[in-house]
Amino acid sequence: MPSAQAIPRRRRARGDKAPRKPGHPPGEWYLNPWLHVAINCVLMTVAELCLQVGAREASHADVPGWLAWTGLGGFISLWTIAGIAVYVAAFANWLYVLRWVPLSVAYPLTTAVQVLVALGAWLFLGERVPVTRWAGILLISCGVFLSAKPAAQAEEKL
Repeated sequence: MPSAQAIPRRRRARGDKAPRKPGHPPGEWYLNPWLHVAINCVLMTVAELCLQVGAREASHADVPGWLAWTGLGGFISLWTIAGIAVYVAAFANWLYVLRWVPLSVAYPLTTAVQVLVALGAWLFLGERVPVTRWAGILLISCGVFLSAKPAAQAEEKL
């Protein structure tokens, strides 16, 4: 009976892929999982900004009475539909992130969306973001960083 170590060598000799370590992407064509965390933050930000524009548009649209009471009048805006589509893309990306990055590390990193949404609302939507809100966002971000850093370091040692 062949030893457990001999089997992977034979597979490699035949051209089969070597077994991968758990927590490592299956091939070189996959993007870095940490890059996907950043992509997810950007996608979530874009989705929120699209939904905000869509909600503003829908509030000025003439919606039939039978549709208005359901709350589905918001779907009259293409911005709302685009926001939902970006959310779906973000969800698919998030599932990829969860395959390779521990939830206790990945989820705190997504609080960057708070900063990006406030920044996007200020830059693209012309919203006023008071200094106290920026200070609160900064405090929350610092707290998340302090709580996520030990978990990230522990994961790197594994």
